[in-house]
Amino acid sequence: MVRGFESKTKRLFDGTQTSNVVDFGGNKDNDRSYGIIKGKLILSKDEVAQTFDNVIGGIVESCQKLLRGRRVEHILLVGGFGESPYLKKRLMDIFSKQGATVVTVEQPSRKAAAEGGAIWYIKRQVKARAARFTLGTISSVAVHRAEHLERIESAFVDSDGLLTVRNTFTTLVKKDEVLDDDYSHTASFAAVFSAVEMLFIPESVNRKMDIYAWEGEGDAPVWAENEEGDEIIPGLRLLCSLEADMPRLKESIKEMTGPGGKKYFQSDIRVLIFLGGTELTARLQWSEGQEKNCDGPVGIISNSTV
Repeated sequence: MVRGFESKTKRLFDGTQTSNVVDFGGNKDNDRSYGIIKGKLILSKDEVAQTFDNVIGGIVESCQKLLRGRRVEHILLVGGFGESPYLKKRLMDIFSKQGATVVTVEQPSRKAAAEGGAIWYIKRQVKARAARFTLGTISSVAVHRAEHLERIESAFVDSDGLLTVRNTFTTLVKKDEVLDDDYSHTASFAAVFSAVEMLFIPESVNRKMDIYAWEGEGDAPVWAENEEGDEIIPGLRLLCSLEADMPRLKESIKEMTGPGGKKYFQSDIRVLIFLGGTELTARLQWSEGQEKNCDGPVGIISNSTV
């Protein structure tokens, strides 16, 4: 009976059938007091649903904890129970209100389990890697190095009152830096605005940051682009682009005080780089209102380690 329920009834149940058949025996198997007729047990919709409820309640609670403070577009179900239409329907009823779609994989569940086990084993075997090259991004920074004087004529006073140069290469990970299995690195960047600029800032923005590799000889360069900002210098190669949809940008902006008591406004964003198995991965993180950490999609920095 259990085998019949597991192999067919459980897999077909989606919560819409008023009666459900468990086919487990032959024509001589009858017990009408329990609803058994000719080897078939008839169960109501509520009776079958009760066998799911405790497990699904735990899954929903776990998902809610993982998704708290985050916005996701898809929830992927894998494994044998992940093929259940009733599980998918229950999760859709809850998480579609948060803008998420529940999807299932087409591959057999055994393959999903095998792949998951292989990924887990590889991640545990990789204890440390070394950065293949220096990783960084392009940014504007306040003048603080002698090399910045090379472009002092194109420097400008930013909204925070600091003399600033554009198109510098900001290092995130240095070449040959050893990265163990719990390695992570955070770099903070800020966009600053004057009181006038604040009047024109939209409620929602999409911020983007490109990650580059320095493959040239010697140390990483001071400048990432030419002075006009329309050409990347030789030796830099684009690896990946990180994005962050910020629907409540203004809630993340703080009022600050610059040199001479000048008021300005600042929005912070962080780049998180960490070792995930055999590759470095990265994402953008920022704060919105009471949500301290909002995360953007993870980007894989391919061929970044040895």
